[in-house]
Amino acid sequence: MSSSKNFNLIVPAASDKAGHDGAMPPIFAPGRDGMLFCVKAVTGLNLDTFDNICFTILRRHAEAFDIDTLLRLQFRRLGLDRAEIVVLDEPTETQAETIARTIGIRGMQGPVFIKDADGYFKADIYPENGVAVCPLESLDLVDPRNKSYVAVDDMQHITNIIEKRVVSHLFNAGGYCFGNAEDFMNAYDSLKHLGQIYLSHIIYSMLLDNNTFRPIKVSGYIDWNIK
Repeated sequence: MSSSKNFNLIVPAASDKAGHDGAMPPIFAPGRDGMLFCVKAVTGLNLDTFDNICFTILRRHAEAFDIDTLLRLQFRRLGLDRAEIVVLDEPTETQAETIARTIGIRGMQGPVFIKDADGYFKADIYPENGVAVCPLESLDLVDPRNKSYVAVDDMQHITNIIEKRVVSHLFNAGGYCFGNAEDFMNAYDSLKHLGQIYLSHIIYSMLLDNNTFRPIKVSGYIDWNIK
């Protein structure tokens, strides 16, 4: 089944880190309101913006913890009849690979917004290249060592994005928009041989190819400091 040229939201929740030691990843735990963290992560967005909403998980988590069932219950609670689950049989090496496999499995075309599952923010999302950003000085407590940073010029164009090096007061808040899924796939395919690539590497490569990315300003940012 292929998605038409609509706006796609992908939430990659297929992490299988050694530190979990076989336990359920904390992004699938419920908060005090009973909502799973990975689902609460998207509730600051206007979900009516998106034609397709995909949560990508691992089969082993579905089988061990019934994550697919838990997600469907949450979708019903929120009235998300357009939300679906993509189940991967094997872990991916990187978040970028998770996204690429999701796009391939669903046959996605058109714009794609990627929302990290371990944090929350409010923002208006448009179907164009962009990176969600938040200023460091707006937060009382944040660990700057685990962020990527975004430089923006006077014309509101992103000029640089880099992992774990403070090149700007703006850090990536965990949201990335690609105006065309095919552009993402082309950039990913050109870099995947390098191994451990981040989405920031894909965006930087696209910047070098003269693609324009805009900052997406967010509010209400929360980092749950979970993976």
